[in-house]
Amino acid sequence: MNGFLYTLFAILPFTVALVWLAVFVADYRSSRKPRRFLTYWALICTVLYLCHARYYVEDGRVDFVMDTIYLFCNLSVYPLFYCYLLILTKDEPVALRAFLYQIPAFIIAVATYLVHGAPIAIHIARAFFAIEVILCAFFGLRTLAWFDKEIQNYYSDTEGKTMKVVSVQLIYLVGVAVLSFVANIIGRPAFVRSPLIIIPSLVFSSFLFALFYVSFKLNFYAKDFMKESQEDTADAQALEDDPDDTALEAKIAAIMDEKKLYLTPGLKISDVAGAVGSNRTYVSNAINNIARMPFADYVNTRRIVYAKKLLSEGSPGGDQAITSIASESGFASFPSFYRAFIKYVGMPPSEWQKGLKS
Repeated sequence: MNGFLYTLFAILPFTVALVWLAVFVADYRSSRKPRRFLTYWALICTVLYLCHARYYVEDGRVDFVMDTIYLFCNLSVYPLFYCYLLILTKDEPVALRAFLYQIPAFIIAVATYLVHGAPIAIHIARAFFAIEVILCAFFGLRTLAWFDKEIQNYYSDTEGKTMKVVSVQLIYLVGVAVLSFVANIIGRPAFVRSPLIIIPSLVFSSFLFALFYVSFKLNFYAKDFMKESQEDTADAQALEDDPDDTALEAKIAAIMDEKKLYLTPGLKISDVAGAVGSNRTYVSNAINNIARMPFADYVNTRRIVYAKKLLSEGSPGGDQAITSIASESGFASFPSFYRAFIKYVGMPPSEWQKGLKS
């Protein structure tokens, strides 16, 4: 393989991590808590891929000091990413937890160095890494799903508020771990001066870029949700200590349809609770238990029914007319309307409207 291309692919993941680390550091003072913590995670990734790059650029010569640092960083990536998820979904202080999570990584890395990479130490490190990945994936996805459920039961417009994209990131991060296992089975020397290095290089680099880019653009997290929901603590108190869910849901549905509350952009469950003289906990329970859907779906299904009515009454007028209908139906943006229409109807609004005229 051409020497220049080989070096380029060998250092590509490190270069991507380094560039994003510089971006996060430059923005650190104005950053919010999740991005600040991710700056430290970016540092760990940068050091990790620096060690990775040095190994391949120096044709696989083993430096036990660099290998120890590499092992420590590798065993820190997943626990620290889980800490990042806790900040996003629960706004928890994670400094102490992050420190404690890195102690086993430090012990294993130092022990491996002291025995100069004995096979038993390497096997222990790999087993510990596998356990970390599994635990991070299990608890991380569960935490993200819990947060999204809370969001869907509070807002009718969840655009930019859920953690679906972060869930995808976590799944890809697990995929990267699987690729690392495969690479370890093949053996690192197999990638030295070989075109095979292109595969892990492009996978790691593209993943790192996408993860940091999405995280940099993320503007909503648990603290925002907690602040907004706490501002709604003036909900009307329930008239009963424990209202009947069926009766309450019927009342919600009646007021929702009579007053067309679903046409209100940015409608929240606290708004509905105030309209029915209850509180949002009872309203949420009634909708979930009787209608069998989260608040967001409860509202948006009505919005789509209304939009279909407008579409059936008018003539096909292109994207501009449909955009107007999206707004009239209570959606905060056309993209959220478009996605909701496909979700509940199974096709784009323009295609559905054309089907009526055929």
